[in-house]
Amino acid sequence: MNLLLYAVPMFFLAMGLELVYGLVIKKNTFRINDTINSLSMGTLSSLQGLVILGFSASIFELIVRKYQLTQLPDNETWVWVSCFVLYDLAYYWKHRLGHEVALFWGSHVSHHQSEDYNLGTALRQTSIDFHGFLFYIPFFAVGYPTEVLFTVASLNLIYQFFVHTEHVPKLGPIEWVFVTPSNHRAHHARNKIYVDRNYGGVFIIWDRIFGSYQEELDDEKAVFGLRKPLNSWNPVWANIHVYWRLIQDVMKVPGISNKIKICFKPPGWQPEEMESACTLQQPEVDLSSRFNPEISSFSKFYTFAQFIFTVALSLYVMVNVGSIDYSVTVASVAFLTYSFYVHGACMEGRSNALLLETCRLVMLTIGLLLVDFNATLTSILLVNAGVSIVTLLTVGRSQLATPEAAAIQSA
Repeated sequence: MNLLLYAVPMFFLAMGLELVYGLVIKKNTFRINDTINSLSMGTLSSLQGLVILGFSASIFELIVRKYQLTQLPDNETWVWVSCFVLYDLAYYWKHRLGHEVALFWGSHVSHHQSEDYNLGTALRQTSIDFHGFLFYIPFFAVGYPTEVLFTVASLNLIYQFFVHTEHVPKLGPIEWVFVTPSNHRAHHARNKIYVDRNYGGVFIIWDRIFGSYQEELDDEKAVFGLRKPLNSWNPVWANIHVYWRLIQDVMKVPGISNKIKICFKPPGWQPEEMESACTLQQPEVDLSSRFNPEISSFSKFYTFAQFIFTVALSLYVMVNVGSIDYSVTVASVAFLTYSFYVHGACMEGRSNALLLETCRLVMLTIGLLLVDFNATLTSILLVNAGVSIVTLLTVGRSQLATPEAAAIQSA
């Protein structure tokens, strides 16, 4: 059972509590632009699963049918416990390879792009997890039932959600066995001492066993994000930027052997005679900088409001996918992807943001008139589209792009 969809209300409640707590103690760890970007990417990650339907389950059925595997009993405690522990071990190696192999880093990098660290960061997930199913195959081959495996995987991810916070200090002896907010803060940090450490999902013991553990140090405050920052709120570019640069390197490097090595060596590797497009441009990383384009208050509130409507439509599509025609699902996912891209452009104050947003609202209006969605939701979205178009053509014409943001983009 995939418990993640049922956990969504709990995730948002926990984020709200973390925000309020941070404001009360005057240590707020949320920014509206970064949070919208993280949640956009988390929603896109879930939406792409609607288009690529049941791939892991199909692999499972093929293995069971071809080899007539005997299934372990799903009502035995030892089956659940052993699957939980072994899955976390498999997750450790999937996660570690996601850092140490360039081809897999391109998929995982999106989770590390946020320069904030809060519960919203946990929802920042990739839309290009093309290799994750490989780590399920041994469980299918041994005979773990699909229901057990997918439930365990969901529980693993739900646990990981709660370690993404700056507000929980070190937890004493618990640090030796479990992944905690402290040792996971070290994992998300871009300080050199913390890079590529602490890969566990639930148990930190794997890092201690395999030599990848690093304690969070009192005299080395964790600074979050990538060592080569993304500097963008574009969720589509956030998913593909490493692969774009990897393709450039593969095309440029001479020899089949080097082309293969670039994909499977650590990120940024190149032959001695070649300068990689993925390599840091400066020898030292500026730990004090943070991407934060200045935009108008109108842009902030307008984009946040539109983001809420986009998420509402996304949740409707995800919950009702079984009753929606597949072609409509694909079109909806494409439109929602474009919507999240436009929200990012508005938060960056791009000069074409007004045009992009106007086109988005027109597309939304046409789509709602052509497709038979829930009547109440359709009415709300149509009213929003109409009011928004009028607002943009009057108040918002000069507000979605700002000289300050444009200057940051060109810097």
